Order: sequence, then C-alpha cells, then structure tokens
Amino acid sequence: MNATTPRSVPSRRRRKRTLVTPIVLTVGLLALISLTIQGADPGLMLALLGAVVVVVGACHLLFPGSRFFTIGLANFVGIYAIIFEFFVEAHFSRLPPGLLGLGFVLPLAAFLAGVVIRREGIRAIVQARPDGNTRRRDLRRFGRAFGWVVPLGLVGAATFLLTPETPEPVVRDAFFAAMGFIAFIVLLVSYDVVVLLLETGLLFEEFFEQVAGLAEPAFAFFTFYSLLVIVFAALYTVVDRFSPVSQFMIGGAPQKIGFAESLYFSVVTLSTVGYGDIVPVGSFIRLVVAAEVIVGMLLLLFGFNAIFSYSSSRRPPDR
Repeated sequence: MNATTPRSVPSRRRRKRTLVTPIVLTVGLLALISLTIQGADPGLMLALLGAVVVVVGACHLLFPGSRFFTIGLANFVGIYAIIFEFFVEAHFSRLPPGLLGLGFVLPLAAFLAGVVIRREGIRAIVQARPDGNTRRRDLRRFGRAFGWVVPLGLVGAATFLLTPETPEPVVRDAFFAAMGFIAFIVLLVSYDVVVLLLETGLLFEEFFEQVAGLAEPAFAFFTFYSLLVIVFAALYTVVDRFSPVSQFMIGGAPQKIGFAESLYFSVVTLSTVGYGDIVPVGSFIRLVVAAEVIVGMLLLLFGFNAIFSYSSSRRPPDR
C-alpha cells in the first residue's frame, strides 16, 4: 500500500494537468474571440465556455490518461465555437441567446452520445501509442475523418441564402435545421472524428517536443540579438548626441534621438522591418544603419541555421 502511494499521487497530478491545461488554453482563446464580437451576449458566451469545459471534461473522464486526445478535442471544440460565432454574427444575430446556446450544444451533445455508444472502440484508438502499424492504420482512416467536412461545408454555404429581409421564424427554423443536421452528421462520424483528434493531438505533442529542444539555442540567439540591439542603440544615441545637427528625422522633423527611441529604431532596423517613423539623415549614421541591416540579415540567416543544427545534433537517432 505505502509503496504505491508515491506513484499514484504524481499520476493523479499528471492527469489533472492533462485536463486543466487544454481547458484553460481553449477557454482563454474563446474568451479572447468573444471580446472581438460586437454585441455578444454575455450569457451566450458563458454558455459556450461552459459547454467547452463540460465536453472536454466528460471525454477526459471517459478516456483517462489520453493526453493527445484531450488536447486535440479542446482545440477542435475551440475551432467549432469560433466558427459558430462567425455564422451567428453573420446570419443569426436576431435569434434569442437561449436558442443560440441550444443550437451550439446540439452537435456537442451528439458527439458525446457517439463516443459513449462506441466508447470501447474509441478507447482502443485513444490509448494506442503511435507506433508504425497503428499509425498506418490511423492514416488510412484519416480520409474518412475528413469526409464529414463536405456536408458541413454545404450547410454553412446554404446559410448565406438568408438575407436581412428573411422573416425571423424562417431564420429560426433554418438555424435549428442546420444545427440538427450537423448534430446528426457528428453522431455518425464520432468514431472517425476521434481519429482526427488523436492525430491533431500527436501533432501538438511533436511540435512542443521540438520547441522544447530549441529552448537552449533559441535563448542564446535571443541573448546575442538583444546585445546587438543595445550596442547599435547606444551608437545611435552617442553619435546623435555629439553631432552639431540632428542625425534623425522623427515624425517628419529633425530631432535629437533618446535612448528609448534608439532601442526601438535598433529593433526595427535589425529585424529589417523599417516603419519609416524614424529616418536617419546623416551620412555617417546611415553607414551605421546599413551595417546593422547587414548584421541583422546574417544573424537571421546563420542564427536559425545554427539553432536547427543544434537541435538535430541533440535529437536521438531513429530506431
């Protein structure tokens, strides 16, 4: 009993992190999107966020330990909510928030029903590890996982037939017909959708593993990049301070440049962006700017190459 306790506690903590992290990221994304929607009803947005938490949490309980599936599902539900909000704002903004929330929940409820009905087969997919044979079988099903996109796309295109002059009862009936049809399709293809979600989660996992491997060289690159920004900013400030006339045009007028403005100008120059709000006018300062542009281009070229070369050298060989 005592020997297993230290292992079970970290395991429970990992499962909690597996659930909490994708929910927090997805809810944060939806909250950010909701702030961009003019006139969005707060009650509707809370209902959407609550539905995301319920669906992701329920699937996590059905398939515990399925990190890939949970991440993929959270991302998928987030995309669905954003697309739903787009069509609501474009065609169904006249409908009451309660009806909109009910329509939003229908496909999610159908998905949950589908995964409950076929949970044993889905659990085998979710908990399988992506070795060679399993991954090849999943990829053969991957085409079917995308098959449902076509009818859903047709439904979305059909909603553009609605106009501002369309009577509200017709809009309401069209909305529920569309969401009901989407729910029916999702119920039928829930098994194949899980394959898509698993593949999406695996891609996320591979991406973050690669990012983690780039942390050390990326930090070294950032440190050197910051050093160059500071050095050139100091040069701009010193040259301009000891020149009898201003070496820069700021806001269209000759003006002495401060160190904060020099830092900004150095970042813009080193990244080769060049907004044009600060313009060098002196001959010598233009040479310094040209040197920074060349250094910036070389740094980006060889710096990224060095980062990926370092990452490749640290990557374990394939077996």
